[in-house]
This record gives sequence, structure tokens and C-alpha cells, in this order.
Amino acid sequence: MTETNNNPELGKGNDASNIVSALKGNPKALYGLIGAIAIVTLGLALFGGNESKVTVNAVISKGQTVVLENPNGGLSHVTAAPGMMGAQTAEEDVEQDICVANPGTHGTVEDEQVTGLLPYIKVAITDGPCQGKSGWTSKVNVKGQ
Repeated sequence: MTETNNNPELGKGNDASNIVSALKGNPKALYGLIGAIAIVTLGLALFGGNESKVTVNAVISKGQTVVLENPNGGLSHVTAAPGMMGAQTAEEDVEQDICVANPGTHGTVEDEQVTGLLPYIKVAITDGPCQGKSGWTSKVNVKGQ
């Protein structure tokens, strides 16, 4: 038996060091490896992955009675203009907030508009703490009755 068969610690790292030394000695192999990694990464970026798109299936028309219900389980934000909703509200946009509707609040659709590829619905709220107010909310927060 040879010394490498008796001592398993002696052979550790030989594979990695052999690869590194082969790449150092042959620059074409290094460039080929880099090119292969780039092609695989590009292929995955262009053709791979899960296409998750938000699909709003509700057919909403003007005058229809709807229920405001955030699909994430929270409140529905109602603003003076479509597209004003965000994680952070700038100081000058605070006056654009109409109210925050509780889940299950009823309303009547007044208008519909797409802003920045996102659909928004203008709703006149008919019950709850926002009763009598009218404003815009994201279409995903609206369910038809």
C-alpha cells in the first residue's frame, strides 16, 4: 500500500489544487470556463424562472357595488389620485390620503384607470368610517358583488 491510501488527510484538496493549477497553466481553459458560466447564467436569466404576474380577474363596471378587501389581509388605502399608494408617503402627498378602509367596506365604482401598468378603481364608500368619501384604490383591493 502507498502512503496516500493509508493517510486520508494527505489526499485532501488535491482535486481543487489540480483544477486551479490546470486553469493557471492553460488560459484558454480559464476563458472557456468563464464563457460557459456566462452563457448558462444568461440562459437562465432569459428563459428560466417562474413568471409570476399579478392577474386581476374581477370584472368591474361603473355603478357596480363592490367590497374593499385587501388580499394581504390588511386595510385598503384610498387616495385622491390613482397611483399615490406606496410604502412611504412623501410629506406633500399626505394631503392626498382620503382614508383607510376596513376589510368588508362597501362602495360603488365611479371610474377605472390604469396608471403605470397598474389598474385603479375610484370608489364612493357607502359604509364604515369612510362613509361618504370617494377616492382611488388598487383594483386588487376591490371585489365585485
